[in-house]
Amino acid sequence: MTTDTAGDRTVTDFVCSMYRDVLGREPDAGGFDGFCEALRRGTKQADVLNTFLEGAEFREGERTRCETFLADWIVNGNSSGRFPLDYQPPGEAGRSYRQRVRSGFLDRYCNNGIVLDVGYSGYDNPSNLAALPEAIGVDLNYPGYDGTRLPFDDGSIGTVFSSHCLEHISEDLAVIRDWHRVLKVGGFIVCMVPHMALYEKRSTLPSAFNEDHKRMYTSASLVASFEQALTVNSFRIRHLRENDTDFDYAIGPDQHSDGAYEIELVIEKIAQPGWALA
Repeated sequence: MTTDTAGDRTVTDFVCSMYRDVLGREPDAGGFDGFCEALRRGTKQADVLNTFLEGAEFREGERTRCETFLADWIVNGNSSGRFPLDYQPPGEAGRSYRQRVRSGFLDRYCNNGIVLDVGYSGYDNPSNLAALPEAIGVDLNYPGYDGTRLPFDDGSIGTVFSSHCLEHISEDLAVIRDWHRVLKVGGFIVCMVPHMALYEKRSTLPSAFNEDHKRMYTSASLVASFEQALTVNSFRIRHLRENDTDFDYAIGPDQHSDGAYEIELVIEKIAQPGWALA
């Protein structure tokens, strides 16, 4: 960027403020120099601003804001109302809550009766707030829960929701089987775990960022855990996604990741047929 003299300060201040107030960022060198030069040539500030507002970055930002407004309006007007956009879930579950409301994910998979939020408490949730409105938070201090078997009847639950919990559990296969046990037919397990390549950013334990992690997951290994735990044709995979929303790929293994860095898996419990694999 060019440097300015004391008499030129108004020019540079105007251009810097234009970038910061309108785009929310510092000016890039090319844009800064170009707009400053236009002002020094006598171009009116209003004309410079109009040119700035015609740029692709501003127009794309406005389009995104309009799409967000429309999505929020649709959600507030047409959703079940069970998942308000102003709810503030704690910890990892809060990173993508609004995205999941807007996309219809929560209405699709977490709106089918009783919802359990398993493993909901922790250092990042001092208020012990469930990840979803109206969900029952279940953790080691829940009456009758031993960390493996949930104190709920077979086939009584609509959704078992678990965010960044399974990687902390030693007996993961037994826990998955019990989650499936309490589901009614047509119910869902919604499970999020940190992605090995996004959160851990290493190939072997121990985790650099959470020493309590018992294992690392890829999408394939997470699915394999469910396939190993559950009987064939007792479930179907309905959703599998590697969520890297706002993930900063410039941050290397020595620093904690920014943005989302998780695998989302949803399975549905189905009525098991009377036949077995040949």
